[in-house]
Amino acid sequence: MATTPSLTGSGITRRGLLAGALAGAGSVALFGCGPGGGAGSDRSTLTVAGQSDNLTQVFNPFVPNSAQGLTYANRGQGGFIYEPLVQINVVAIGKDIPWLAKSWAWSDGNKKLTLKLQSGVKWTDGKPFSADDVVFTYEMLKKYPAINLLGVTFSTVTAPSPTDIVFEFATPSQQDFTNIVSVPIVSKHIWSKAEDPTTYTDKNPVGTGPFKLSDFSAQSFLLVRNEDYWQPKAKIKGLRFIAFKDNESMTNALVQGQADWGGTYIANAQKTYLARDSHNHYWAPITGTDGLIPNLTRWPLSDVAVRRAISLGVNRKQVGAATGSPPATSVTGLPMPAYTSQISPAFKNVNYRQDTAKAEKTLTDAGYKKAGDGYYHKDGKRLEFSISFPSAYTDIAARVQVLVSQLKDIGIKLNIDTTTVTDINTVTATGKFDSTMGYPVDSAPRAFSYYNDTINPNLAYPIGKATPSMQNIQRFKNPEAASLFKEYPNATTDAQRQQILDKLETIFADNLPWIPMFYWGTYGNWSTAKVTGFPSPQDPYFSPVPNPVVALRLKPV
Repeated sequence: MATTPSLTGSGITRRGLLAGALAGAGSVALFGCGPGGGAGSDRSTLTVAGQSDNLTQVFNPFVPNSAQGLTYANRGQGGFIYEPLVQINVVAIGKDIPWLAKSWAWSDGNKKLTLKLQSGVKWTDGKPFSADDVVFTYEMLKKYPAINLLGVTFSTVTAPSPTDIVFEFATPSQQDFTNIVSVPIVSKHIWSKAEDPTTYTDKNPVGTGPFKLSDFSAQSFLLVRNEDYWQPKAKIKGLRFIAFKDNESMTNALVQGQADWGGTYIANAQKTYLARDSHNHYWAPITGTDGLIPNLTRWPLSDVAVRRAISLGVNRKQVGAATGSPPATSVTGLPMPAYTSQISPAFKNVNYRQDTAKAEKTLTDAGYKKAGDGYYHKDGKRLEFSISFPSAYTDIAARVQVLVSQLKDIGIKLNIDTTTVTDINTVTATGKFDSTMGYPVDSAPRAFSYYNDTINPNLAYPIGKATPSMQNIQRFKNPEAASLFKEYPNATTDAQRQQILDKLETIFADNLPWIPMFYWGTYGNWSTAKVTGFPSPQDPYFSPVPNPVVALRLKPV
C-alpha cells in the first residue's frame, strides 16, 4: 500500500508512523491561541494539531523522526513542501490527481512509463524545476536503498526533455504505479551537495509545494503560503503546526478551539467535539484494515492454529467499538465495501464469525491443553505473547485492552509492551516483537497493493535486518503466494489479474498471515469557523487528514 500509515494511532497511520509526542496540552497557551482559531487574531492562518516525540528542525522527507511527520505527510512521500508527481486518492479510489506530472502513459507491455511534467514550476529559492530534478531524486533512491521507503524499482529513468520523464522497468510494473509516483521530488541543485541523503538534516527546505517554512521552535513551526506557487496559490496565508504528546491533548486543543484542523481519533466525538460547536466536523472515511499483526518467526503466533483460534475467539465488534471503528467483515481482509467487486466468488458474503467453542477446540486439536492457571499450554510453555505499540496512541491502547480480556476468555495470555512513537518502526521493521497493532503502511489504493504490502513473501527480510518499506513485517513466507506476486505484473487482462487476486485471497483466508479485526479511517477533525472547503461524506473528494490537496481548496469565511 504505498501504503498507511499511517499506524492507526491518531490518524497518522501506516508507513508514516513518525508523529508522536512532545509538548503537552498546556503548551497550546504558548502560542496565544484563543477560541475559534489557534492562530489568535490571524484568521487567515490555521493552527494544526499534530504529534511529535522529538520535534527537531529536520525536514528531510526520507529520514525518521523528521518534522515532516508533524504535518501528517508520511515519510518518503510528498507533502506541503516537497511534492509528488501524482496525488494518490485513497478516499475516491482511482481518482488520482495529476500534480508535478500532468499526464502519464504506460507502453511496451507496462515496462515503460512516460510522464509529462508541468511547466513553469519553480523551487521556493526561485530556481526552475525540471525533469533533471526528478531524475536526480529517483537515482538517489536507487543509490541509497535506506531512503527508498516506497520500494520503487526501475531499470532506468531519463529526461528526454525538461518536461518529460521516462521510466523503464525490467518487468511489467503498472501495479506499482501508486508507489512510483508518490515519491517527494527534491532539488538537484541543493541535494546534490548533501554528502549523505540518509543523514542530511535539510533544516531550511526548498520545495515546489504550496507552503514554505517560516519559523521553527521546539513546540511548533509555521508554514507560510508560497506566493510564487505554480498552481493557483492557497487562499489561506499559512499553517501553524503544533506538537502534542498524544491523542487526548490534541483532542483538548481541538475541542477548546485552540486548533482548527487535525487528524486524530476523538473518543465519543459526537458529544465531545461535534456537539460543542456547530462549526466542528469529524469524518474518518474507511481506507484500510487493521488488527493483530504477528511476528511469524516467533512462537506461539508462528502456529497457524493459534492464529485461527484468535480469529475465531475475538469479538470484532467489541474491539472496533473501543474506538468507534467498524469491525472487519470479509475473511479476505480487504476493506469493505470499497473492494466488494474484487472479492473472489468463493468468499462473497463469507465473513468473520465469533465462535469461542470452536476457537478452544482448534487449540486442543493442535495439542494445547488448558492448565490450572486458566491458560493453554504446550510443550511446557504457556500460550502467551506480547503486543507492542506506542503508549501515546490511546486509540490502540483502548482496542488492546479489549483484546487482552477476550483472549483471556479463550485461554490465551496477552501482555502489553508499550514503546514510543519514535521507536515503534524500528522495533517492527527489524522483527523484534511478538505482535503489534497499527499496521505501518498507508491506505491501500488498489486491491493488489493491499496484499503486496502486507503479505508478499518476496519482501520478507531476515530478523534483525530492517524492512525499509515496512512491507510484510510479519515475515510471511509461502511459495505459492511468492509465485503469484511475481506472476501478477505479467497479467494482461483484468480477468487474469482477478484470477490471481482470487488465489491470494484464498491464501490469506487459509493462512491468516495477520488477523484483521477492524476497519480504520483517515481521521479528520476541523472547524469551519475560519475557513470552508474541507472534504466530507457529502463531498468526499480527498482525505480529510491535513494535506496540501485540501489546504489548496480552503477558503476564508
